[in-house]
Amino acid sequence: MTYGGVMRPRLTIGLILASIAGAALPMVPAAAAPAASAVPKWSMVPMSKDSGGDGFIDGDGGVPSAGALTMRPSATFVGAGNGIAQPNERLIGGSLSWYLDAAGYPVRLDACDSTGDTYTWTIVGPAGTSTTTPQRALKKKTCGTTVLLPEGAHTLTLRVASGKKSVGKTITAQVSNILMVALGDSYASGEGNPRNVESWLAGGSLFTQFTPYWDSDPCNRSTRGAPAQAALALEQSSPKTSVTLVYVACSGATVTSGVLGPFAAAGQTQSQIEQVRQIIGGRQIDLVSLSIGGNDIGFSSVLTVCASDANCPISTPPRGVLSGYPTVQAGVQARTGQLAAAYARIAGCLGGATCSTTGPGASTVPLPMAPDAQVLSTLYPDITRAADGGPCDYLTIRSANMAWARDTTLVPSPAATYDYLTTSRSPVTFPLASGTLNQQIAATSSLGWTPVIGSWSASGDSAQGHGVCAGDQAWAFGLTALNGMSSASFHPNPTGQAVIATAMAAALTPAVSLSTARR
Repeated sequence: MTYGGVMRPRLTIGLILASIAGAALPMVPAAAAPAASAVPKWSMVPMSKDSGGDGFIDGDGGVPSAGALTMRPSATFVGAGNGIAQPNERLIGGSLSWYLDAAGYPVRLDACDSTGDTYTWTIVGPAGTSTTTPQRALKKKTCGTTVLLPEGAHTLTLRVASGKKSVGKTITAQVSNILMVALGDSYASGEGNPRNVESWLAGGSLFTQFTPYWDSDPCNRSTRGAPAQAALALEQSSPKTSVTLVYVACSGATVTSGVLGPFAAAGQTQSQIEQVRQIIGGRQIDLVSLSIGGNDIGFSSVLTVCASDANCPISTPPRGVLSGYPTVQAGVQARTGQLAAAYARIAGCLGGATCSTTGPGASTVPLPMAPDAQVLSTLYPDITRAADGGPCDYLTIRSANMAWARDTTLVPSPAATYDYLTTSRSPVTFPLASGTLNQQIAATSSLGWTPVIGSWSASGDSAQGHGVCAGDQAWAFGLTALNGMSSASFHPNPTGQAVIATAMAAALTPAVSLSTARR
């Protein structure tokens, strides 16, 4: 061969050799396609997420774009979307929150253990309607599919193709989302436990400047509160259920100003019941947690008076909800006696026949409850005892008054009377005809509720005390007025909130099987 008149012997020889080699080699058949196998799996996509692995539900925009939460939180946050609904947060049409989609709840369909080239899912829902997903390549990055499915029984058929052959396998899935509603006061909202509480604890000292980062500023609400921790524990207890938490508890709330009526001090123009209704629409509630009553009987007023009066039970309350009563003791007893009727009113709003509120119109439609829904009424913890089990002698509150507050307000099974000794050694016997706050909460079992006794017994029945004066064993903050976050005073600290959450989770555990079985 020549190119431009020049012989190219190497090229000619190469072509000859290649021709000879090609004739000598046998024909190799194309590799057979691997046998197809279908291994279908499914799980609910978590609605209460802890992507950071810190043990707390992620916040809507609650993760700093860089670095950790500090004493002064960053103005820029990323990572929105956590499955916690708060009033006026991402409402769609004023009735459904973003995650309460009318089409259902996110379900992950997993074909990752299958072998083949492509796959599809055919889904037959509770109503008998059939849907087939688009064909996808069976690869590591594309072997999972997320779909929105309504609650109930579904038939899932995974079909995997390999070459011209395909194989299918069918499983059933019981799609179930547990809708949990958290109502109540500061012990439910997580008061004293903003998202950056560790920064405060690490750097907090007298006259510290601190900017708490709350999930709701008006209500000092935080996902470090016990209800949110309990919801996360429930979420993580089973991959076959997801948990949606509607969190409306508000620091300072009472039954009439908060749960059943507007709470002006926090800018709440609707009751918590009405806020929940706006968020969930007609969706049935599976679980309700409720912490309420402490502000109703004037517990904060008790502490205030006892800090300034050594004989506070027999002193005249100067202000607050106890003003107008002859003595603090008389006021606490009178208001404790009103709790049974107050709790019954709340029960009427939780799937009852009527919901009597204190807002405009004085009534609203009761919230829809699932047939076997649980209402968890949490008892208040014991913040009055020292590490040795005796009553705290804390700042200007003498131990006799701490003992009186415990036995006449918190003990779930009090005696009929309480013998009090004044500073002049004069004995006074107080009748406890109305019982105690925690006794009234425990009695809500008559309403069909589940009292969370463990939120009291862990600190109240233990040999070791965990009150405000218990040092490293304290599960409650003492006076924090000079430490940059005065609202934390006499509220559960991070350990205290975790203890309450554990008690709640223990009471909630049966709801997982109930929710899965009924749908």
